[in-house]
Order: sequence, then structure tokens, then C-alpha cells
Amino acid sequence: MSQESSFSDYLRWKSLAVWEKPTSEHQMVKGLNPLCGDEIIIYYCLSENNTIEILSLGGESCSICSAAAGFLFRNQNHFQRNQIQSYLTERKKFLDGEDSSLFQDFEEVSFFRTLRSHPGRYRCGLLPWQTLVKLNEEKK
Repeated sequence: MSQESSFSDYLRWKSLAVWEKPTSEHQMVKGLNPLCGDEIIIYYCLSENNTIEILSLGGESCSICSAAAGFLFRNQNHFQRNQIQSYLTERKKFLDGEDSSLFQDFEEVSFFRTLRSHPGRYRCGLLPWQTLVKLNEEKK
């Protein structure tokens, strides 16, 4: 894949997630980017083994933020609470030019490589992960 992904890639990546409020019992957390107005809602439940299961996503956001949320949903919908900060930290390090062993999804790596050349949009690509961290902090 080239460094510049097409709009259809972003739509496909967004479609990796379920974008509707679940009908089952759930909790929610909302993340906002005050610079651009992106909003991500994570609908989730807490499992007995201290993991967070993401049931679906919601909110209005740009294609970059929505694509990142699609990866969040697809790659790991059961998150170990003691590892959540590391998911965000590894993606931040990757955007700063460091390779990461935490996530190995080729498409997600390609997405973040493209995002590297647009530092003004880092917050868009990281908002879903920051919202996951916020969820974990609220549930302590």
C-alpha cells in the first residue's frame, strides 16, 4: 500500500467496527477532540476476568478517527485493563518514528505510517485509544 491511502481505505477501516448502540446491557464512555469536534463513544461491558469487552462504537468523527476506531474494535475487543495505557503509548511511539511490537496488524501499521506524515491529525488517530484509557481510569 502506498503512503497515501485512498478514501475508500478509510471507509473500509471504519466498517471494521459495529457502529450502533447495543441492545444488550452495556456501559459507555465518550471521548472528544476539542480541536476538531471528533466524538467517539465506546459501548462496553466489564468481564469477570477484569477485561473490557467493546460491544460497539458510536459518535461523529472524521475519516481518520473512524478508521482508527475500526482498528480498535477489530483487533482487540477484549482488553486487559492492566495493559490499556500501553496500547495508546505504543501507537504514540510509532507516530514518533519508533517501531512497535505491540500491534502487528499490517493494515493498522500502514494506517499509522500514513498518519506519521500528518502530525496535525495525530489526535484524530489516537482519540479512540485515549477514550479507552479514559474508560479504564473512570472504572478504577
